Amino acid sequence: MTIRVVLADDHVLMRQGVSQMLNATDNISVIGECDDGVELVSAVVKLSPDVILMDISMPRMSGLVAIDKILSQRCDAKVLVLSMHNEVEYVEAMRDAGAKGYVLKESSGDVLVDAIKKVAAGQTFFPDRVSDCQDEQFQKHVSPLSVLTRREREVFFLVAAGNTSKKIGELLNMSLKTAENHRSNIYKKLNLSSSAELIRMAGKAGLLE
Repeated sequence: MTIRVVLADDHVLMRQGVSQMLNATDNISVIGECDDGVELVSAVVKLSPDVILMDISMPRMSGLVAIDKILSQRCDAKVLVLSMHNEVEYVEAMRDAGAKGYVLKESSGDVLVDAIKKVAAGQTFFPDRVSDCQDEQFQKHVSPLSVLTRREREVFFLVAAGNTSKKIGELLNMSLKTAENHRSNIYKKLNLSSSAELIRMAGKAGLLE
């Protein structure tokens, strides 16, 4: 049985290279390619792929927002993240958002193919340092986002990207008041007083592109 994949990455050469590699692999077919999160959500609804392979950093709609919209329409969607970010916070955020796997762009083609097959089969695929409780370095690492709810994490990343509360409301399909309430709760939980402080925290934690 062929695994049908929809691929989203705003870097054309990267996307084309991954697409060609996957199409040359037995039992995997890329049925759709997208430049951004908005196109991805539409493609998933239209094509119903077996696996959604997506980047986190995309224009118009980030991967974190896109995965939320995808799962709200298709709760059984199998999302595999392909990212350059190897920080624990990114992996945790995408896993908590509902992703079934996370592969670094520095990985080999064999690793990516293995991840796609495992996710398609209903398994998960995450970096060892996130799943291995024996990793001393990981045990000592505490994510600054651990106190936030899933929705608050989405707002956190959108604020860190420089979006206004009005824009966040539009992207997450919520009222301006709700967006501002989430923003206020985030500031309180993280002991921040402004978006500038939030962006500085995100930068120190390696959460900015």
